[in-house]
Amino acid sequence: MKRIVAIALVAIMVLALLASCGGSSDAAGVYTVKSVGGMSVEEALKASLGEYGEGMDIDALLQMVGIDSLEDYMTMELKSDGTVVTSMAGESQTGTWKQDGSTVTITVDDEPQEFTLSGNELSAETDGVEYVFIKK
Repeated sequence: MKRIVAIALVAIMVLALLASCGGSSDAAGVYTVKSVGGMSVEEALKASLGEYGEGMDIDALLQMVGIDSLEDYMTMELKSDGTVVTSMAGESQTGTWKQDGSTVTITVDDEPQEFTLSGNELSAETDGVEYVFIKK
């Protein structure tokens, strides 16, 4: 069971890495994931676990892998110097970001991803899955 949970968390982390975002002076700040594919993060995690997710205490699961809260599962810090730090399931990566109007482009591992900035939310679609991040 632990192996299945670990595999599911890695799969979600990979999807999250593909959706990493960025911004500019307006977009600079710390963002946490609000929804994945129209579901809350908790719903998305349970769905990814399939039958193993039914009745599972997601907070306890996250604490087992060193994540204090669901809010901390997927975060991005867009720094004013044009760098970004993404963190998914406790694993961090750095990259760069830039903003052109409402389009925010983040590049991690030489792979750019475009997001749309609307108010305090950044959103993008990757492989048919929409990710929405909200500024803290």
